[in-house]
Amino acid sequence: MRIGIDARMIDNLGIGTYIRNLIYWLPKISNNEYILFGESNKLRDFNLPVIESNFPIYSWQEQVFFARIIKKAKLDVFHSPHYNLPIMYPKKIIVTIHDLIHLIFPEYLPSKLAWLYAKFLMKMACKRSQKIIAVSENTKNDILRYFKIDSTKIEIIYEGVEEIFKPSLKKTEMMRKKYGKYILYVGAIRPHKNILCLIEAFYILKKIYKIEHKLILIGKQKIPYIYQVKKKISNCLLENEIVFIENVTQDELVDFYCGAELFVFISLYEGFGLPVVEAMACGCPVIASNISSLPEIVGDAGILVNPYNIDEICRCIYKVLTDRYLQEDMCKKGLQQAKKFSWYLTAKKTLELYEQLM
Repeated sequence: MRIGIDARMIDNLGIGTYIRNLIYWLPKISNNEYILFGESNKLRDFNLPVIESNFPIYSWQEQVFFARIIKKAKLDVFHSPHYNLPIMYPKKIIVTIHDLIHLIFPEYLPSKLAWLYAKFLMKMACKRSQKIIAVSENTKNDILRYFKIDSTKIEIIYEGVEEIFKPSLKKTEMMRKKYGKYILYVGAIRPHKNILCLIEAFYILKKIYKIEHKLILIGKQKIPYIYQVKKKISNCLLENEIVFIENVTQDELVDFYCGAELFVFISLYEGFGLPVVEAMACGCPVIASNISSLPEIVGDAGILVNPYNIDEICRCIYKVLTDRYLQEDMCKKGLQQAKKFSWYLTAKKTLELYEQLM
């Protein structure tokens, strides 16, 4: 088969991780011909043919000119890893929909017109594609709630965790020597990630429960939300207790997971929730929200909380921090749960979908 994959979003934090691992594993497990569409200077490490395609995401250019370029490539299957597929492309298409955040949180888009365009693209992606990959049962249910399509058209293929994410006593000792005891969050600093609630809970834990831990927040800071977050920190007098880190390498991220006593992820909405799997794979206990995809991904390996209930969040965090046996049990269960998710399996099931389509 001659399979084309849109790799223009290779630099994106979430979708980029998905693309990188897909185009790494697919050639290893099959003899198909894979063609990447994107910028060759960003894709040279994958040793696959690249057709230059630097059309802006969500632009009219990708709908007109990108569709023509894909058609000239004479593909058997075209895989779009995001809902912004060129709807004028007439042949076999598979689209991956990670979440419906642009519909559920319209404030992330610049205007009502942008929201309508996003909804139109999602609707057309669902209509034009022969198969839809949803990264969780929750995402599948969201798609079915917003769009009237046959549920058999949707295949659930979970994301994975890279092999680099694993426990290391050496890393644990190194990070605790450097930072002391700390609670960790990894993800974008955005409203739906519920950072203000996490800070409020941390404030109570410091003031009432007298914990000695710091809170480390790793992720890209979104304006203007970051100003609200920093104002909250200032009002709570926590400037010396909360550490912001915006950019880390993959190796450094593993270090932070290994050194954390607890990973807290009380997001209000996730299509999958990759950081919780990465944390579990590194042997870090996890507390996560009991809504959206997170119960499905965490299973019984972590503690699930109501992300709107600060008292419950505080009680659960304190219980984990002060119960060594609970920590050890959560670590063991987390390691087992993380084994269910691998990029090899993601690629293998995606390949099966390509073959099924042919």
